[in-house]
Amino acid sequence: MLCIEVAKSYEDVYGFSGNIKVVVGEEPVFDGSYGLANRSFGVENKPDTRFSINSISKTFTAAAVLVLVRDKKLDLHHPVSRYLPGLNAEWKDSVTAHHLLTHTSGLPREFSVQPHEELTFTEQVRRIESMDLLYSPGERYEYSNAGVTLLGAILEQVSGEAYANFLEREILQPLGLANTGYYRGREVVPNQAVPYRLSAGGLEFAQRSKHYGDNAGGGLYSTVSDLYTYVTGLEQNKVLPREYTDLLFRSHVQSGKTDFEGYAWSIKYFGNEKIHFAAGSGYGTKSVIIRSPETGDFIGITSNWGNTPILQLLQGLYLTIKGQTVQLPAQDALAKPASFSDQIGTYRFDKESLTKHLGIDRSQLKLQAFEGRLFLDDELMAREDDFLRLTYTNEMQIRFEADQMIIRINGNTIIGERVGR
Repeated sequence: MLCIEVAKSYEDVYGFSGNIKVVVGEEPVFDGSYGLANRSFGVENKPDTRFSINSISKTFTAAAVLVLVRDKKLDLHHPVSRYLPGLNAEWKDSVTAHHLLTHTSGLPREFSVQPHEELTFTEQVRRIESMDLLYSPGERYEYSNAGVTLLGAILEQVSGEAYANFLEREILQPLGLANTGYYRGREVVPNQAVPYRLSAGGLEFAQRSKHYGDNAGGGLYSTVSDLYTYVTGLEQNKVLPREYTDLLFRSHVQSGKTDFEGYAWSIKYFGNEKIHFAAGSGYGTKSVIIRSPETGDFIGITSNWGNTPILQLLQGLYLTIKGQTVQLPAQDALAKPASFSDQIGTYRFDKESLTKHLGIDRSQLKLQAFEGRLFLDDELMAREDDFLRLTYTNEMQIRFEADQMIIRINGNTIIGERVGR
């Protein structure tokens, strides 16, 4: 099977919109662009279209921090209080940059910053410093965007310049990453794909990053070609000497059965193959890159359609280049909106039941048609016999009786009444 067949199947079934680059043994074997960069004007995605890369941005922040280590301006194992002298937190003398880079600081995943806010790193630190640690630093791995925000603040404090300027001079320019950059508030970025997602309210354009302020954990945009140049540039020690590059990809802490964490990179094992992995997701964007340092294989995906199951697409591409059997998503398995035209509409449930069994903090679900596909809110529906289910699991079954939607999940049944079309 060819990569183009895998990509096309995800475009046909899931409406994938974005770019893909596949390299095998250092030889590019596939580059593909799908969908629209701008739905309002019918502008197609092209190889040089720029996409939000969300949490892949963390790998750039990690490399920038190691530039400071290289220059003897920062010690990874000194407390953060040494580099943020105004920090007023109980944990300021126990958390280190190493803890922040490996997500072992004990800081919670998120802090109280809202999407519309345009806060500086200093202002964000003021909110983070009042938070309590969830566990003792170094005790275990637990993903923390709050911790990466502290890294951004440290980088600015120690370097004496803006995060964006430091990144540009130390990483982007040396590697020639002409299509990679940092969002500055609401400033327009040329050739940027507009993020889209399907919600209970229908098709929406989404914010390009999770907030408008300084963002060391998710504030960059790029292309799949630039990301390939970036990864290979790191490996060739064009940014850092080998001793510091190795720190990025060293397994510092175990995060799963066969998963380990480097500095903002995950290290995964598929059989005997070691993979460097980074991914990100936003309101209407998803991105992922994997690189095998031993074989030279690389897969990069950027997307401006938030409803794409991007990790399934990644798996299909990976198995394809390994010559293994790939089960493609089937168009004929999808539910046809015409078959459920009488059931399309909004259903009201007991809010507590939705929260408990589906993790949804509201009382309504919407069955809706979009581009010839049937969705429950933003989840694409497949049909099996006389019920609906999610395309990727059988754990939830949905059927209808009169004006009721009956959801059965993990042995539990919840019932909603239709309140509108």
